[in-house]
Amino acid sequence: MRGWLRGDSTDGHRGWREHSARLVTLALVLGLPAGLLAARLGGPGSSSRTIELVARQPAVGGWSRERIVVSQGERVRLRIRSEDVVHGFAIGRLGVDAGTIEPGKPVEVEFVADQPGEFTFYCTTWCDPNHPRMRGILEVREAGRASAPAPPSTPDIALRGLDAPREASAIPARRPSVMRGQGLFNAQCATCHGGRGEGAGRAPAIGRPEALQDWSPVQVFELLGGATPTGVKRMSSGAAIHPQPTRGWTDQDRWDAVAYLWSLGTTPDRVDVGRRLFSRNCAACHGERGSGDGPGGKSQPKRPADLTNARTMLAGTGSLYTAKIRRGGMGTGMPYWGNIFTEEELAALVDYLWTFSLGTQD
Repeated sequence: MRGWLRGDSTDGHRGWREHSARLVTLALVLGLPAGLLAARLGGPGSSSRTIELVARQPAVGGWSRERIVVSQGERVRLRIRSEDVVHGFAIGRLGVDAGTIEPGKPVEVEFVADQPGEFTFYCTTWCDPNHPRMRGILEVREAGRASAPAPPSTPDIALRGLDAPREASAIPARRPSVMRGQGLFNAQCATCHGGRGEGAGRAPAIGRPEALQDWSPVQVFELLGGATPTGVKRMSSGAAIHPQPTRGWTDQDRWDAVAYLWSLGTTPDRVDVGRRLFSRNCAACHGERGSGDGPGGKSQPKRPADLTNARTMLAGTGSLYTAKIRRGGMGTGMPYWGNIFTEEELAALVDYLWTFSLGTQD
């Protein structure tokens, strides 16, 4: 032993080899269970678990699994195939999208289930008159829990009156111009309301995104004409809503200014996100131009809303339309989207809906 410690004898070399062998054996004994545990938990470098999922039209069964249960942190591989028509697959709020799934061409998508909770997976391609029923649940369980935690609550306006009929007291004679409205607003309103409608002095901040969520376009139209907006009496400060009508403006001038104010609450990029969401998830029923004439709407119990109808759209608020998309349409066949779209996506979609009646920033 003394010779081995000094490294200067034959016995020492033999002892060194025996010591190295023991270390290798120990590493194998300890490392094998650790590797198996890492694979089971889906840790870094572990192989993913493959889950087979079959898509069929709702009339013949829909998804082969309505609920998929995985563990938080697990790496999951979904192998998805269609047995009839073209389908699509995505998991709301997780950013998982398998794209188009054609019959006879299985598609695989792999991801790490890093967020606990329940997430809706759904078909993203119109496949059947009952297409909205093509939904299921991915349940991601935390370690030690028998079930996934309850989904987080989302903010919403009171649902009472959500489906009540609404009608604007006035509508534009032609499509409003954001650019023209900017010039008009800056010339006559910026002194009181600020150049971007952010408020100045005792004037309301009607250009802030949070303010526009609770005001309808027709209310702001009335305000700019010097009238007390329908449903609004006085500001909390006690100041009058608007001290005097905009001098020399026509009704169309006011609508142009309204369109400009609504453009301040969004960006072209966000509107483009909303456009893509609409085209993919809503156009099948509401139509590509939003007029309620999509092929999918023909099989619904009630015709989809005409989003180009200024008389109804301009009487609603951003909060109202966000709540309706989140909840779905009662008795209309419109599915709920609240646990599929993120709050940012909901806002982008509503921003895009306004372009049907208020124009764009172009």
